[in-house]
Amino acid sequence: MARAPRAWISVIVLAAVVSPSASAASPPSDDDARLDAALIAALPADGVTDLVVIAQPSTPDAPRSWGATRVAASPAAIKDVVLDPAHYAALIPSLIKSELERSNGGAPVVDWELEVPLFNLSGRLALHNRPDGVTIELLEGDFAPGRMAFTVAPDGRGGSTLLVDAAFDVKRSSWFLRRLIKRSPVGEPAALASAAYVALRAVALRAEHPNAREAWRPRAPREAPASWLPDPRPLAGDPLAPLRARGVAALVARAPADHLAGVAAAVTLNAPAAAVAAALRAPMSWRAFPGWETIQVRPGPNGPGADVQDNLPLVDFDASWTAQPGSAARWVATAGATRGARLGWDVYPSGGGAGGAGGSRGSIAALTLAPRLEATGSIARRFIAAEPLLEEGLSLALAFVDAAAVKAAIVTSR
Repeated sequence: MARAPRAWISVIVLAAVVSPSASAASPPSDDDARLDAALIAALPADGVTDLVVIAQPSTPDAPRSWGATRVAASPAAIKDVVLDPAHYAALIPSLIKSELERSNGGAPVVDWELEVPLFNLSGRLALHNRPDGVTIELLEGDFAPGRMAFTVAPDGRGGSTLLVDAAFDVKRSSWFLRRLIKRSPVGEPAALASAAYVALRAVALRAEHPNAREAWRPRAPREAPASWLPDPRPLAGDPLAPLRARGVAALVARAPADHLAGVAAAVTLNAPAAAVAAALRAPMSWRAFPGWETIQVRPGPNGPGADVQDNLPLVDFDASWTAQPGSAARWVATAGATRGARLGWDVYPSGGGAGGAGGSRGSIAALTLAPRLEATGSIARRFIAAEPLLEEGLSLALAFVDAAAVKAAIVTSR
């Protein structure tokens, strides 16, 4: 299998800062309502784990992603944040212009501009107020046409549940972004998913801190994760079945300081769970990860680990991975720039959920990842420093790309 370089990291960075990007506004369909209900039902109740679904296979030029998070603010407060451009400067750190220009059939129209390394992005968007949320429609300029629909619902435990449904053509921007996206078959949905997640959490944080003068972001020092989060078992449970049917389902866990605690992405496979689990216990399976050029397996007391060298520009993923004790496939980076990073696999039979019998012919493989992207080089550090939510957004995209690449490799080998 050809292994595309991870130039999509740059794609995601550039697309993710365009948080309120959007496609034509339209009333929610019955299918949208069913999907929203499924997202709300499957969203973990802990308040620090978010749910993301990335359509896969992706429609060319129109990838789609959905996300859900819990917010300690009322639905009305959340809508106010999205509908009032006065909030935008404190919603997106890189926004340098958000001017209310005119109405388009009653919908307010906003001129926007973002300051991005190498070039700026700009355009016009319309704000469509709905009873259950707000749809941001990108009318002109970069990424137009597109849509990012926010839906809010009261949470019985207090606060709200915020959903996002994003669909726009990330290639409709600069020549540089188009060149980068071409380097990966999943570059478009990866970029979109990261952008949608950053937007989701940016709106949530602004609604929770509406009076802050600047965008509220985590500022505590980043550290290597202390535990394996999130728990991947819900990804194989029955509540997520309608979401897994849409593509790749993922969980993003946030630490108390709102930094990344870890991300898990699940793919469905038409192969027995036992065979998949055995294949993923071998570090040589990592050759499917884009950019992992050299895998030198070495023995360890808890199973084989490996020394990895990458061929990626501008980032450093070279590391020594050591197997961890326990029945699950787990490794920790014990040397290299990303020391303390975590990588693991959990495999479940697709017929019986996380606790089902092993007789199913299919399986669900969940990749758990805490990649420590902020330690991979100055480029990643600078972008995460500029928009701290990219720590989660980029890690989500990385887990999606790696899980999708492993699925493609397994399908090819069968």
